[in-house]
Amino acid sequence: MNYFSPRRRFTVLAVFLVLSGLAFAQPGYVPPRIVQPVDEGQRIKLKGNTHSLARHQFDVTAAPSDLPMERMLLILKRSQEQESALLKLLDDQQDKSSSSYHKWLTPEQFGQEFGPADADILQVTTWLRSHGFKLAPLSKGRVTIEFSGTAGQVQETFHTQIHKYNVGGQSHWANASDPEIPAALAWLKAKE
Repeated sequence: MNYFSPRRRFTVLAVFLVLSGLAFAQPGYVPPRIVQPVDEGQRIKLKGNTHSLARHQFDVTAAPSDLPMERMLLILKRSQEQESALLKLLDDQQDKSSSSYHKWLTPEQFGQEFGPADADILQVTTWLRSHGFKLAPLSKGRVTIEFSGTAGQVQETFHTQIHKYNVGGQSHWANASDPEIPAALAWLKAKE
């Protein structure tokens, strides 16, 4: 089974949550990276999270606020240190001279090593629940949070509307602009 392949069978509002990277104190230890209170008044825009076909010429209408939005994903980005460690591990798993050669990780081991700290996950899930979203059980790899709600909740929480687009004779629902999240949940804003 390939744990890195994308999910394709459901509508996804993909929001990339960028968490700061601090040095690891010990192997397997992931320090909390959300270091300030979540303030809804201080927000950042997550650039690059609007589909390229979500354009005015294809726009049919705004979604009704009660439109169910099922199985949305919040994707948690690894710190730079975690990303470097993961790339090294992947190389080592293919190197016959390495002690990590063909030593695969379980999804739980992957999540503990390369996912965010429990405290960070708690902060993010608490924020989502405070906006009324229903959360699925946390993925074993700990890099995605699946949640469901309505188009109205998406608009209120992420400051973006959901619209219906007709592209090539097919209707699709998508966010009309890049979503926003509280600045406390993201330390690195995409370059403008």
